[in-house]
Amino acid sequence: MTAYKKALFYTGQTGGCLINKNAGHGTTNTRQLYSIQLKTIMNSKSIYKSLCQSRMHLEEAWKPVGSGLQRHRILPGHQGGTYDDPRNLTYLTVREHIIAHYLLWRIHRRGYDQEAYRGMKGLDLKSYPSRLGMKHSSETRRKLSAAMKGKTHSAETRRKQGEARKGKKHSEEAKRKMSKARKGKKLGPKTKEQKLKISKALKGKKRGPMTEERKQKLSEAHKGKTHSAETRRKLSEAMKGKTWWNNGEQTTMAHACPGSGWKRGRLSSQTI
Repeated sequence: MTAYKKALFYTGQTGGCLINKNAGHGTTNTRQLYSIQLKTIMNSKSIYKSLCQSRMHLEEAWKPVGSGLQRHRILPGHQGGTYDDPRNLTYLTVREHIIAHYLLWRIHRRGYDQEAYRGMKGLDLKSYPSRLGMKHSSETRRKLSAAMKGKTHSAETRRKQGEARKGKKHSEEAKRKMSKARKGKKLGPKTKEQKLKISKALKGKKRGPMTEERKQKLSEAHKGKTHSAETRRKLSEAMKGKTWWNNGEQTTMAHACPGSGWKRGRLSSQTI
């Protein structure tokens, strides 16, 4: 169970509540519940910080009437927090707002936060508009883009993401939707910087021999396809003056000798 879901569960926002009203009266789950509650108390600060920081950029989305978002002071008013400082404001859904006050109560054990949490918990959430399907404004998207510029995932994060995706395949329905979304869209020509990055990324990487299955798939995919006259002309221009070279292991086409150890000619398929 994630920290966010655990907070939902504790506040009773999932239709149930982990807090045992009979704890201390000889119930069999008392020790287990106490252990879970203790862990939640220890994590409350990090959960609250993460929740608030992840919603601070939604000011533009909060402004329209009926947006479904509420303004929340990260440092509460009873602790000196004000609405005048933008750094002290975040924008939450009603459900998230309830969780925020519950977490504040878990952290500080102040009566004000307990009253706010209990008062909001009785709200009918169905009467508030959902954020599902709502889109960010162009201004909000611009701010999000500017905030993410220059940020990269660490090598460890990339490794974990790769591990998480291993063995996962898109469903036929997902493939159909992606294909439909890309239809008619043309990729612009790559810049010199993009080409250089691709070149650097591929340097030193050797392609292993193709399996018979892959060869068959490529053959099937190209059957019946022909190049246009313009494409054939470009290919012809690009190949003019080039000859085959090999170094005993690899074969390539070039206008001049690629380097020492290379000689004219193409390796036979048996050699490769």
